[in-house]
Amino acid sequence: MRGRGKRVDILNMPIWKALLKLSVPMMLSFAFQTVYNMVDAYFLGKLGTTEFAAPTMVFPLVFTFIAIGMGFGVAGSALVAQYIGAGDERRAEKSAAQVMLIMVAIGLVVITFALLFAKPMVYALGGKENAEVLPYALRYFKIVIYGIVFAYLFNVSSSIFRGLGDAKFAMELILISSMVNIILDPILIFGWGPIPAFGVSGAAWATTISRLVAVSMALYILFTGKRGFKLHLSDFVPDWNLIKKAVKVGVPGSVGQVITSFGFVVVMKAVARFGPVVVSAYGIGNRIIGFITMLSMGIGMAVSVMVGQFIGARRYEDAEKTVWTAFWMTMVFIGALSTLTFLYGKNITHFFINDPKVIEVGAEMFKYVSFSIPFFGSMNIFINALNGAGKSLQATIANVVRLWGIRIPLVFTLSKLEGYRGIFIAMLISNIMAMVVAYLFYRFTDWKKGIIHES
Repeated sequence: MRGRGKRVDILNMPIWKALLKLSVPMMLSFAFQTVYNMVDAYFLGKLGTTEFAAPTMVFPLVFTFIAIGMGFGVAGSALVAQYIGAGDERRAEKSAAQVMLIMVAIGLVVITFALLFAKPMVYALGGKENAEVLPYALRYFKIVIYGIVFAYLFNVSSSIFRGLGDAKFAMELILISSMVNIILDPILIFGWGPIPAFGVSGAAWATTISRLVAVSMALYILFTGKRGFKLHLSDFVPDWNLIKKAVKVGVPGSVGQVITSFGFVVVMKAVARFGPVVVSAYGIGNRIIGFITMLSMGIGMAVSVMVGQFIGARRYEDAEKTVWTAFWMTMVFIGALSTLTFLYGKNITHFFINDPKVIEVGAEMFKYVSFSIPFFGSMNIFINALNGAGKSLQATIANVVRLWGIRIPLVFTLSKLEGYRGIFIAMLISNIMAMVVAYLFYRFTDWKKGIIHES
């Protein structure tokens, strides 16, 4: 079939080679998104403190609504991967269309609800202390919400191509979206020629338009079949059996994303009690740790696709071998990077800020947390193995347990006993325990029974 050669032929190449071919583009995808976020922050910072604070303040609210659709990206990837592995490409195509149909329906409901209650939600989030920020925040929030269907379809389209083994095109979609955003940001924020300056609203329009451009390209490729996978209008006629399977996988994943995002807000509240020095050091440390673990997420997403295809082909031993190959790959790779953060944590903190107190606290954080990072990164392997099998409920429970059952209680307990160092000790313990929890769910879940094989 046309375009099939552009996919990674997971079922017919060595496991380690397939892992690398899939994970490298996914890692680069995360890198592109990181660069875009930094550029976006740079331009907004030029407007002033009030304007810069507006998107920052409403981000948790925006992310909560986006998270509602994120679980269906997992559903799309799992269903497509398993049907491809089973050799049923037509069923894979119909599954992709059904997930898109669900996303459009959910998106329209979310837009209606969010716009109706936009003002009370944003004003409750900001409070009287941020009165001058609220008008900017409200405009930003509304514009992003207008385009939330594009965000959902962008996420699902990328997941569909990953499920096919076409991680390169999924990366290209993210690169295109990021580049369009970077180009439009200064034009729409500051104005250019006949285009007026929209300020904070310009950043929101840049985000929305960039998603529309990427989604349009993805839909063009999917409907023309230029990469060997073609959607037909008839595929969008509701198929309640496939919709049921997608909902079974998508809803737990989406609920888990919402619960997890709120959990980190709670952790931040505990950190904030120790003042701006600790908050700044924690912020720098978290950015570096987040960047390192994003690389492990790239490997984890490759695992999700490979496990899905091997389960679809009923090659269960190869699915298990994929998990353990990725586990050791992650431990070695992330272990090497975390050794550098342990040795040079002070220098890394100093690169971002010159305050001696922040540098001292940042160095402490890296000394405590560094060697637990490989364990946290390896957690992603087991979580994504469950997602690839369509067991998103178990993956969600594992995520909730490691955050709400382990990290949050430890953070609040140890910070009272040991001060701000207790937060770092809690991170160290919870990172290791997170891997243990994820492994136990992987070990004792019947994950080899794929979603497509269920009646």
